[in-house]
Amino acid sequence: MSTPCAGSLSAPRTLRSPLWRAAASAPMRVSFAGGGSDLPDVARQDGGRVVGAAIDLRVRVAVEPFDRGWVRIELAARGQGQRPAEGAGTEGAGAGAALVLTRRRGDPPRGDLAFRLIEATLSATGVGDGVALRVESEMSPGAGLGGSASVAVAALFALRASVGEAAAAEELAREAVAIERERLGNACGAQDQVFAAFGGLLDLAFDPRGCSGVRPLAIGCPELVPALSAGLLLVDTAVRRVSGDVLARMDAGAASEAKGELVAAAGEVARGFELGSLALVLSGMRRGAAAKARLSEAASAIALSLQRRLDGLGVEVLRMCGAGGGGHILVWAPPERHARLLDALGPCLVRRPAIGAAGVRLDPA
Repeated sequence: MSTPCAGSLSAPRTLRSPLWRAAASAPMRVSFAGGGSDLPDVARQDGGRVVGAAIDLRVRVAVEPFDRGWVRIELAARGQGQRPAEGAGTEGAGAGAALVLTRRRGDPPRGDLAFRLIEATLSATGVGDGVALRVESEMSPGAGLGGSASVAVAALFALRASVGEAAAAEELAREAVAIERERLGNACGAQDQVFAAFGGLLDLAFDPRGCSGVRPLAIGCPELVPALSAGLLLVDTAVRRVSGDVLARMDAGAASEAKGELVAAAGEVARGFELGSLALVLSGMRRGAAAKARLSEAASAIALSLQRRLDGLGVEVLRMCGAGGGGHILVWAPPERHARLLDALGPCLVRRPAIGAAGVRLDPA
């Protein structure tokens, strides 16, 4: 299957209200190799390629009718110590707090970082009167797992369902990319939105407009995916960052020089899946991690520090997730080595992701 997901937003729709309650969820993702080659400026020459998987960490968005003339946006608790966005109210306290914005229809959308993506999504769908929208996620923004794209895809799906519209995965991915690039002005990549919309294990091709091809990975051995998943650990650095800020500091020349190696690494991983070779998959992941680390020393600093800390403990792959500079770090080691690794990581929060999660879907309302 090869499905293009590039393009611009459709013309603005007439302002409308939800007809009924609808809820949708979308997965986050990890990239095995090629991340960075999906950026518009990097993909401009000869295209890009990313191989990765949706994971079982999901974002849920619920939409329902609200008082006519009003818009309400609620972001569920993100953990203790979160400060509300300027001008936003809070409900509850501590870990149970939520960020809440209530405004009149027709008021200018708030520009607070916490709400900009949802405001842009409401505008893109035209569902902007008498609407309440709640985002629920166990992951705070800036985690490096594509959470913002998952929010956009789930919100688009739920908002459309609330007015009786259906949307194909490729359309949701295309609209989510266009929202970030055209409405928010982010020079972001396009892999996150595709993984959120399609789910599964994917081999993606890119051009400057976005994703130009989506193919499920060919898997030559049924034991490969469980073996790969069993060795994966996601290490939370507890540092959150805005990926656009990290990418803005990235040297364009270094990115162009590294692109060939990033794309080659993605091809090696895809070939490993096709042949059913875990060793080849891990080799491609190491190759991609090395190429990505060369893109930016500053963005790679936390990952390199963790690599030194875990040296000699059996780690075979260690790569930063997303743009780097914080978020999560993906580690692969034989499962029998995990106990020693967890001891060395101490208080760090470590997740064991299941790969190949389903794409965006309607949830019980």
